[in-house]
Amino acid sequence: MTKSGHIGLIRGWFAALAVATSLLLGWAPAALADDDAELAWKYHCVTCHGDTGIANSDRYPNLAGQNVGYLVSRLNYFREGKEAGNQMNAQAVLLSDEEIQRLAEYFSRQVN
Repeated sequence: MTKSGHIGLIRGWFAALAVATSLLLGWAPAALADDDAELAWKYHCVTCHGDTGIANSDRYPNLAGQNVGYLVSRLNYFREGKEAGNQMNAQAVLLSDEEIQRLAEYFSRQVN
């Protein structure tokens, strides 16, 4: 193998290793740098409500800039399943009180 072929092979291995490592560690995009943003990513909040709480569709409410107490009460409401058939029930049931508080604080800090 030529020297340039060997270098290309090494670069390929490093690239593959970097991709595999990021997949194994479950890294969120760089825009989601703080722990609360990673929590929002983990629980799929960002899928409908956007990375910074600005919804991707009119179907979903914007969470950015909402009052912490309001967000906490709504997540508790959904966690308790008080609105039968709401898709948020399945998301919120997985959340602890601490996670609800952290998510509410994260989205309240975002600019609407």
